[in-house]
Amino acid sequence: MDSCPRTESAPRNDARRSFLKTVLTTAAAAPVVLGATSTSLFAQSPDYLPTLYRGWNVRNFQDILSDENAHVEYLLNGLGTAARPKPTFKNLLQSHVLDFAMVSRALENTGVGAYLGALPLLAGTPYLSPAGSIALIEARHAGYLNTLLNLPITQNVKNQKEAFDLALTPEEVVALAGPFVVDLNGGPPLIPAGGLQSPIDVLNFALALEFLEAEFYNLNVPKFT
Repeated sequence: MDSCPRTESAPRNDARRSFLKTVLTTAAAAPVVLGATSTSLFAQSPDYLPTLYRGWNVRNFQDILSDENAHVEYLLNGLGTAARPKPTFKNLLQSHVLDFAMVSRALENTGVGAYLGALPLLAGTPYLSPAGSIALIEARHAGYLNTLLNLPITQNVKNQKEAFDLALTPEEVVALAGPFVVDLNGGPPLIPAGGLQSPIDVLNFALALEFLEAEFYNLNVPKFT
């Protein structure tokens, strides 16, 4: 991951392209600086990512993988028997390390916006502080990935650079992440008919997103590290 790893072919797909649409719009014009050379990000090999320190990207992606699995475990424990089952996902395995980094960046920035939008719904509950803590970790992941792709460190999933982060509505989150979901496997809808009204609704919504992120990293981090 810190140089030019060998990759296997995987089918490119509409769901991934749709999810990356806003990312690609801005990233296509962003330069990558490698030593004294500055060129377009997409002029680089799709099997290459820049690195600041030896082993830096490998360590960071392994940490992100660990964090996302820890988030799943926390939410499962907190929800107990009310926890949704793990959905079935599609189109998560990436062909190239650059694709992996771009989807990762989109997922993490989506997570930041999702938690920020949901936090007011947890006000006055014991879940507010843990959810805020998860949101901060997602933001640290997003900042690293923005930097890795030579984007502004605070740029959000809609490619806006702001001093105050963007809260996403549940509907916006589903529009971004929903195309990866094949089957909820008997679990509740991502957004219940009446909206996210109870802490259980909010936590199960967060759990679906954390399941998606964890599965994405569980598939791709071993491949690219």
